[in-house]
Amino acid sequence: PQRRKMWKLKVCSALESCFVATSSPASSGTMCTWQGIFAMKIEEMHVRDPWTLLEDDALQVQACRPGWKEFVQHRALGRFQCSQCFHEWSSAKVHILFHMCLCQGWGTVQMRIFRQKCRHCPNPQLEDPDFSLETIETILHNLVIKILQYFYKKPVQPSDLLEVVVDTPVMGPHDRAHCEACQLGVCNRSQKAPAPDAWKPLTDGDKARTDSTESRSPPHPTGAGWID
Repeated sequence: PQRRKMWKLKVCSALESCFVATSSPASSGTMCTWQGIFAMKIEEMHVRDPWTLLEDDALQVQACRPGWKEFVQHRALGRFQCSQCFHEWSSAKVHILFHMCLCQGWGTVQMRIFRQKCRHCPNPQLEDPDFSLETIETILHNLVIKILQYFYKKPVQPSDLLEVVVDTPVMGPHDRAHCEACQLGVCNRSQKAPAPDAWKPLTDGDKARTDSTESRSPPHPTGAGWID
């Protein structure tokens, strides 16, 4: 169809601008990157309708409008930096909420990435996480799998959903007081079991792992030497 052809041309143009804009690792978490990779996943997985990915910081869990479906990606690895003191930390319990709808042959996905606050500042701000490109690709693969299940009646097995690899050592209790998802009831209660092999690559499926890293790291140019 002509609309599909025009959409593909727009996708190609958007992908070119996205990957030019995201040549540095620091920009791997921009919305343009998410949209570009999402468009590629839609093409690769042969979704027959055009879909758009948008950001919406007002999304609420279990509050879909009629005709919409919900998917929550739990326990993704994100890296944070405080905008006030420049303290850095990593969390393996970052949650991403998606609401999606297919109407008259056009799909829309709304996305909310939950934020965290710095535990060192007296009046911290909610900070957005950065993700590796591998993590973004895995999350969006899972999103498209759910789109195929919800709107195209594709049978989905649990094994079709990929685990987000946690390649940073994370140990210690999840800081629920500084987690936006916890405050809104999205997080499950964190587990506090010790991780004796915490310095090996971790995966989300390993229930022995907990959330935050509290180990000494090399001094950061901004002076941030600890990671939560």
